[in-house]
Amino acid sequence: MALHSTLSDLCTRIRNGQKSRKLEIFVKKTQKTINILKVLKKEGFIRGYHINDKNILILLKYFTDKPVINIIEPILSYNKNKYISVKSLIQLKELKKKNNQGLGLFLLSTSKGVLSDYESIEQNIGGQIILRVL
Repeated sequence: MALHSTLSDLCTRIRNGQKSRKLEIFVKKTQKTINILKVLKKEGFIRGYHINDKNILILLKYFTDKPVINIIEPILSYNKNKYISVKSLIQLKELKKKNNQGLGLFLLSTSKGVLSDYESIEQNIGGQIILRVL
């Protein structure tokens, strides 16, 4: 339960921070949040982050006065763990390309940590989808 509230809190703070045009926001420090922010930084959705004792300062990114992240939402599966195979992930990416012109990504929790959908296909690892970013 704590994982889902942490994900929801992270997504909501990023969404609200970009709606109110903030350059930086604070979120609660957890290992899952740090791993997610590493992937978002690597994929170019945020400028960076700084880790303090209890909080993380996230530096939000804008391009031509518009937020880089339009949609960020957790994929919550309260009843069961929904794992996705690499084959299903490739099909999901093909569907996403048609709808979003190839933009956006999914973040997966895998046995090798939190990875983007591109990295998990490259490493041939399936996992649980935890976030959708567009």
